[in-house]
Amino acid sequence: MTTQLRRLLFLQEIDALLGDLAEEGHRESEENLGFSLEPLSAALERRSEAAHSLDPEILGRYERVRRRHRRAVAPVRRGVCMGCFTKRPTMTAASQAGGIETCERCGRILFRLEEDSPSSGAPPDAPGGRLSSRTGDAPRPRRRRQR
Repeated sequence: MTTQLRRLLFLQEIDALLGDLAEEGHRESEENLGFSLEPLSAALERRSEAAHSLDPEILGRYERVRRRHRRAVAPVRRGVCMGCFTKRPTMTAASQAGGIETCERCGRILFRLEEDSPSSGAPPDAPGGRLSSRTGDAPRPRRRRQR
């Protein structure tokens, strides 16, 4: 995972925290459970630092997607966008402008989990990481019973 994606995920978590803290009564319920929450101004300052550490083009894309979806960054698991649960096409070079992958359907910024990376050894569509001996073969036609 690239540094920019790690920073995007951090920014997304701060945004989720700020969204939760903005909800009425949520802050008090967290403090009643024993969590000490830093002041809202400190969280806003951390968000600003995280945003300034990102490439402006990537930050702009994140902000545009975030207007439509609460979670703008989503993982890809076994070739499926986990934001909209759509199977992604095999060829995704068109969606990798600037080194950041996006979902063709929902527009979310995508990242691959370690288990799905090409270096893991298992093909993404192979169940359990093994291919059957019939991979690529056409299905056998059914024979009709003779009477």
